Amino acid sequence: KLYGLPVTACEVAQSPKEAGVAAEKIGFPVVVKLNSTTITHKFDVGGVKLNLRSKSEVEKAFTEMKESVSRLASPEGFEGVTVQPMISMKGHEIILGSSLDPQLGPVVLFGMGGSLVEVFKDSALGLPPLNANLATKMLHQTKIYEAL
Repeated sequence: KLYGLPVTACEVAQSPKEAGVAAEKIGFPVVVKLNSTTITHKFDVGGVKLNLRSKSEVEKAFTEMKESVSRLASPEGFEGVTVQPMISMKGHEIILGSSLDPQLGPVVLFGMGGSLVEVFKDSALGLPPLNANLATKMLHQTKIYEAL
């Protein structure tokens, strides 16, 4: 939001009831995603539920996700869920992130997002500070840029 990028609303929930209330506040349909600081590939552990259309579906998704993450990863990896509006299936998903590398310092990531992010591995890394020219070069390194 700070940089004028459109982002979806996001509510964090620690229980099935909280998730259901968050979904009602946001409006249906919604997406429920695993909230975890240790599990980066949510889809692989059953951590993404799409197009949920009722409070009961959201509450059930929370419970199923908690069980799945505990079984496929670890119970500690489950730190609740995030609830977001289900956006139109038209368009393209991108991934945009940053991290602090112990040797390089800040690193910025841009690329194709969504559930197949690990399959296509279409991403580029940049080292801040990035001016418009460097950021554009970074975007051009990806295949998803052509689709945008």
